[in-house]
Amino acid sequence: MVQSSAAGVLALLSEPEPVLKEHALRALNALVPQFWAEISEQIELIESLYESSELSKEAHDAAALLASKVYYYLGEYDEALSFALSAGAAFEAEASNPQYVEYVETVISKAIDRYVHARTQEKTDGEGKIDPKLQVIIEGIFRKCLRDGEYKQAIGIALESRRLDVVSHVYETTKDVSLLSYTMEAVLDTGFSLSYRDQVLKFLLPLFPPPASESTHVQSLTRILVTLSSSALTIPLLTSLVPGNKLLAYQFAFDLAEGGSQEFLEAIRTELPNGEGEAEAIYTTLRKILGGQESVKLFLEFLKLNNKTDILILKHTKESLEPRSSIYHNALTLQNAFMHAGTTSDIFLRENLEWLGLASNWSKFTATAALGVIHKGHFQEGMNILGPYLPQANGGDTGIPGASYSEGGALYALGLIHAGCGSGRQVEGYLRDALKSATAEVVQHGAALGLGVAGMGGKSSDSYEDLKQALFSSDSAIAGEAAGYAMGLVMLGTGNEDTSDEMVTYAKETQHEKIIRGLAVGLAFTYYGRQEQADSMVAKLLDEKDPILRYGGVYTLALAYAGTANNVAVRKLLHIAVSDTSDDVRRAAVTSLAFLLFKNPSQVPRIVQLLSESYNPHVRCGATLALGIACAGTGLQDAIEILEPMTKDSVDFVRQGAFIALGMVLVEQSEASSPSLASTRALYNKIIADKHEDPMARFGAALGQGLIDAGGRNVTISLSSRAGSKNTRAIVGMVLFCQFWYWYPLAHCAALAFEPTGIVGVDGDLKAPKFDFVSNARPSLFAYPSATKAPKKETVTKVATAVLSTTAKAKAREKKKAAEEEAMETDEKEQKKDTDVEMKADDTTSGKHGDVSPLSGSLSNLAEGSTAPETRPKRKPEPAFETLSNFSRVVPAQLPYLTFPPDGRYQPVRAVSTVTTPPKTAPKAGALPKQMGGGGILVVSDQRPGEPAEFIPFTTIVDPNAVPAAAAPAAGGATAASSQPHIALDENAPEVGPPGSFEERVSIDVFTDTISDEDALVARLEPYQIICAMRERTKFRASLLDRLPNLAFIATTGRKNAGIDVAYAKSKGVLVSGTDGGGNSTLEHIWALILAAARHIATEDSGVKACRQLWQSTIPIGLRGKTLGLVGVGYLGQSTAKIALAFGMKVIGWSPNLTPERAEAAGVGFVKSKAELLQSSDIVSIHMVLSERTHHLITAEDLALLKRTAIFINTSRGPIVDEDALVEVIRKKGIAAAGLDVFDLEPLPLDHPLRGLDNVTLSPHMGYVSDDNYKVFWSQTVENIAAFLEGAPRRLIDG
Repeated sequence: MVQSSAAGVLALLSEPEPVLKEHALRALNALVPQFWAEISEQIELIESLYESSELSKEAHDAAALLASKVYYYLGEYDEALSFALSAGAAFEAEASNPQYVEYVETVISKAIDRYVHARTQEKTDGEGKIDPKLQVIIEGIFRKCLRDGEYKQAIGIALESRRLDVVSHVYETTKDVSLLSYTMEAVLDTGFSLSYRDQVLKFLLPLFPPPASESTHVQSLTRILVTLSSSALTIPLLTSLVPGNKLLAYQFAFDLAEGGSQEFLEAIRTELPNGEGEAEAIYTTLRKILGGQESVKLFLEFLKLNNKTDILILKHTKESLEPRSSIYHNALTLQNAFMHAGTTSDIFLRENLEWLGLASNWSKFTATAALGVIHKGHFQEGMNILGPYLPQANGGDTGIPGASYSEGGALYALGLIHAGCGSGRQVEGYLRDALKSATAEVVQHGAALGLGVAGMGGKSSDSYEDLKQALFSSDSAIAGEAAGYAMGLVMLGTGNEDTSDEMVTYAKETQHEKIIRGLAVGLAFTYYGRQEQADSMVAKLLDEKDPILRYGGVYTLALAYAGTANNVAVRKLLHIAVSDTSDDVRRAAVTSLAFLLFKNPSQVPRIVQLLSESYNPHVRCGATLALGIACAGTGLQDAIEILEPMTKDSVDFVRQGAFIALGMVLVEQSEASSPSLASTRALYNKIIADKHEDPMARFGAALGQGLIDAGGRNVTISLSSRAGSKNTRAIVGMVLFCQFWYWYPLAHCAALAFEPTGIVGVDGDLKAPKFDFVSNARPSLFAYPSATKAPKKETVTKVATAVLSTTAKAKAREKKKAAEEEAMETDEKEQKKDTDVEMKADDTTSGKHGDVSPLSGSLSNLAEGSTAPETRPKRKPEPAFETLSNFSRVVPAQLPYLTFPPDGRYQPVRAVSTVTTPPKTAPKAGALPKQMGGGGILVVSDQRPGEPAEFIPFTTIVDPNAVPAAAAPAAGGATAASSQPHIALDENAPEVGPPGSFEERVSIDVFTDTISDEDALVARLEPYQIICAMRERTKFRASLLDRLPNLAFIATTGRKNAGIDVAYAKSKGVLVSGTDGGGNSTLEHIWALILAAARHIATEDSGVKACRQLWQSTIPIGLRGKTLGLVGVGYLGQSTAKIALAFGMKVIGWSPNLTPERAEAAGVGFVKSKAELLQSSDIVSIHMVLSERTHHLITAEDLALLKRTAIFINTSRGPIVDEDALVEVIRKKGIAAAGLDVFDLEPLPLDHPLRGLDNVTLSPHMGYVSDDNYKVFWSQTVENIAAFLEGAPRRLIDG
């Protein structure tokens, strides 16, 4: 019997007998889900029973459980938890009841939250007392997690609640080192406080087992040590490996040198013991590695050896941009610097001295500073090249016009060469002296920037004082701005309150906006990584009236919590982005999201999606940079899909940001891994060459082109180190790069974020042996981009093209023989019968039915005659792996696919990748794991030390202390020539001629008949490289594609084509392009058929034309008040409904997936079943996509449900309806009329029974046909073919 009320049971609660009350409490617990609202009226009585002493313990628990459930359904979760805690065993028993899973999970979730809050208060404030009942529940949760193997869940709760004993217990139970690494990542990559983070890391460090060559946790240990930056913790680890495992000690040293601060590394070097005998030599080598010299040398050799810079791209930019314009000169300077970063190749500059000589003033400063990017880290050769430009020893004026700009740029370049490696070295002293002796503000500017970049994080009080003196003594806007940046760089991450107060005070006193901005960003550097310690400074700056100081507050917040994804910081930035009164501050707030979220780039597109559509162009610009910085090097398709439309934004600086961001995202991507790469490169070329484009957009395109090919195509942009810790230099570099908005020379600092990507193996003597390893992925997936080919004049070969179309008339041309054959020249036009094409396979060809195609007047007339196409050899299948050698480029996404042969002579002493399980399949475009660390410099162990070895010769000399002698002024401004080989150009190549016309490149044949037989179709299409397929009627299945060896490109119309196996075509290297559409032709045709059928237009039209004596023979059906039933409520269904409502009709809808909510949103009445819709409707219209599920969706049984007065409309696809059954219903007048545009077999056979019925209106699949649609179809088809011929295919359909 179904119970309709709980009133009877509730009445028992008021009975005097305790037994009855206990029975009622037990019964009510089962009734709560159904009658909670009724029970809630007696909640006070239930609570009083819980507090009553006359009931048993079991009844007491039942009352508490009942109250907890009622409060849960009332949404009072805190009260629900409080009573659940008092329910004791009753709540535990309820946990196993599947009916109350949601209730139990909610209560447990609230219990965890309350426990975490209480534990946090207890640990931080010494306050807060843990409820023993709550403690019991939490301990039970921990036991359950351990019992069920949910170790990570237990660790997560333990970290939140400060229960490190649980973490230790989990590890002692499992001995799984990966769980310790998981704990480390959890505490580093989430928003824990700085003090608690350090506490956890110090707790974890001794739990890790001692490292060995086969250990999987080497990178985890490195990350902990770099984060803590404690020499006291690092020294014991290194000394434990000496002398027994010196190779692993060297590996640790290389990894620490990559991620550690200068102060931390110098402390290790100082505190390492001297050792004796063999140990002494090992410690000496460790000091050398920790100094950074060896890493610099190895990466320089890698970049020089693999330099793939495409000089022709630079040449194109140079020829396109006016060199006398400073913005364009700067654009090419930066593009060249990025593309040659770290390669030491200055060939482009030496071959274009005339262009270089056009630089003036600050363009000259930027051009000279570019040498620092090109020679970044190459201390010795960099010094020699910069020597002619550096200021004289006494700092006096050379008397050469504009020399101060070259001198300032050279000092800045010197800092870039020593970026992050100059503190405490002789170069720092040289730059300090240059700053103090300089009299020109431009030279001071360059010296200050150079000193800040070189001494980054060195915490040198002397350098800081020199910079402060330069700021205070001159109050020059130019020198002061650079000093402000540099003061923050030197004090990077110190959080020093004294220096911060000095900087804030001066920023408030000065009137120079440049100085205020430099100091504001400098403050942000000072609080880098300080997290909650920076909160007071952030609040102070964000409360300032001066927008420039608020701008600094935004960056202070972002850098303080860099890489933590701190929720509070993210929310604060989002609030500023939509509320601040300053556009600059709002732009900075959006950009700064990247610095918080870069460790999980896939989140960023979702967060900035709405911001990218903001009405404020500064917010949109910030969104572009946020996507570029956070998603750099990932090829993330979600980011690209947001950025690509922004390249067409109406505001020039938004387009500029989009171009730059695309370059960052697509750096080191291949055409196989990222489908947007080719189109983006083509877009850069187009924008740069377009003289009518805005200068800012062209500037952005040039920078983007430089970034996408940075470092000779051998570097990526990464804000994380290979071990997974924050890449401090990269983060600082990107913050400075963002200031190019105000000062172009700061764009050079993007090079600080360039990370070489390769396998650089060295042995115990730090020599590079020759060895091979395997990449278990298709070579094309991670290949270099193809080099640009030098254009040459050559005979243009026509490409044969076939056009398949229902709407094309035959215009095949034959040319008569020449006049010498004494025949009059005539053009014979072979008259072919108009035909249409089938929708499904059939052995017969169609008859005389078709229509006119615009192609007959456009594409088909582009070329006269036809030439035999070249037979293209079949492509060899691509291997599934490739063998690479030491010093080969290996992009981050490729690392998990690398293996060292087990029988190989050299084996790495640590894992190549942080991803321990190799992927089974190649990654999709833009799909990267959250962290893809590893690679870089690998110390390898020689398994056969007795055999002779081959080594890669080094050419780089490392001397970080070298400084130039007193420099003489440059003669003529030419740089010193480098002796290394560079790229040779073919000087004898002919100049490029004008591009050939489209007509000269293709010949076109048009076929209007349909061939279903595959053999006949192969015989017709086999010669063609390009085929135009009109919609879905000719099927390009895998079997057909296998038999068309010459086919390279299929151009179809529309965005989808179910008749083409696109995925298989793509696997064979055949590209498929589509087009957009235009107008509302299908919607218009739906209503044309509805109105024609309802008003018997076809019948009356034929009667009038046949001179029928009866003037009117039918009675039209009125639409007002009738019911329109839609089978499918997608875009077309919704649009059809809107028009029906205008006619005063009622509209209902059904589809297999339609919900009441979606129906309501579409303005359509929801019906539960197909049968209900068919029985209720006066007009039924089909709007479904044909698939296996929808084939014969409307059966004979369904059609029998229709009213005899109903009208049936189908403009979707014929096979959705059982056509035989429909014919029978129409023939027997089972419905009033039908309007059909689609059929099982198209063209409709001449003897088809539908042709003889007078109560059906037929049209030959005209739903998609209109002048607007065809205009788009065929113009874009021509564009697609032209783009394919030019090597930059567009509008590709991805299978």
